[in-house]
Amino acid sequence: MSIPAHFEGAEDVAKLTTAPKRFPPRNGWYGSAAGTRSVSLDDSRALADSAWTITSRIAAGLILYTGLGWLLSLWIGHQALLMASGAMIGLTLSYVLIFGGLAKENKRYMDLTNGKSS
Repeated sequence: MSIPAHFEGAEDVAKLTTAPKRFPPRNGWYGSAAGTRSVSLDDSRALADSAWTITSRIAAGLILYTGLGWLLSLWIGHQALLMASGAMIGLTLSYVLIFGGLAKENKRYMDLTNGKSS
């Protein structure tokens, strides 16, 4: 068996058997910084609580005030009009509660972060 002319010895064998260089690992979606920060358990629970609060307020406002519109329509008449009006009033009041709660939560967060940096 003949050795090829370009073969120089153990150095060439090391070059041929080493694995190629890997690219640096990417974080997040398409290399964004999405996966670089971790969220504390308290923050993730607060976010989940906030989502459930928003969902339940919208559902409760819609159901409660649509039901009140239906009950009022049994007494007065005009079922479609009063149920639609009740639904709109319920959604409006739900959004007022939601945005008021979010503003209060944002103020509390800003007070906490400003207190830590001082």
